[in-house]
Amino acid sequence: MERQIITDTLVVEKTGKTLEEWFVFLDQKGAQKLPHLDIFTLVSSTPGLQPLGEWNQNLLTTTYEWSRGMKERGQKGDEFEISVSKTVAVSIGVLYQSLIDPTLRNRWLPNEAITIRKATENKSARITWSDGETSLSVDFYPKSESKAQIVVQHQKIKSSAFATEMKTYWGEKLEVMKSLLEA
Repeated sequence: MERQIITDTLVVEKTGKTLEEWFVFLDQKGAQKLPHLDIFTLVSSTPGLQPLGEWNQNLLTTTYEWSRGMKERGQKGDEFEISVSKTVAVSIGVLYQSLIDPTLRNRWLPNEAITIRKATENKSARITWSDGETSLSVDFYPKSESKAQIVVQHQKIKSSAFATEMKTYWGEKLEVMKSLLEA
């Protein structure tokens, strides 16, 4: 199995069976023909899987979907989303302004005509991306007085290929922002 977000070790420890043993069980119950929520309901109602708890049951459900080719990483229904984060050695206020202030933003994110729909100072921003179709959910977290983290989630992406492209794009852009702010 190439992609998984829950480990065999945890599953065996909690349930006494491997992921693949549970996946065969789910196959026998017809899970390959079910949507995510119905698979999760099947997983969470299976006595042998209850020791995992709700969070790990959902991880098992997603890993099952990936292992059976039902869903790709980052896929949410018919769309995709990616997430990229960067910790920068500046205060949260400076990091927040580097996105919100158009002059500062253009230093690291030039030529992108974005629309900020909602912003909560030093906490978050909800943005319509320059393509007019996809969205950004950007969150800010203080790590110390002089260090903060930015998390960019790019949502409503129409294809896996574009999601991969945007993950690389955001990784590069946040690295440029970090270099500029820390200089």
